[in-house]
Amino acid sequence: MSTSILEVRHLRTLLALQEAGSVSRAAALLNVTQSALSHQLKTLEEF
Repeated sequence: MSTSILEVRHLRTLLALQEAGSVSRAAALLNVTQSALSHQLKTLEEF
């Protein structure tokens, strides 16, 4: 499902990626799986 609203979790994802430098480390920072983080990134790409 596509939504036109950018959510706070999307911003947290981007910040974690920038700080961590990799998807695996960003996932660890956010306490989510790499798969969940990848799904959030895919959602962001649809904006």
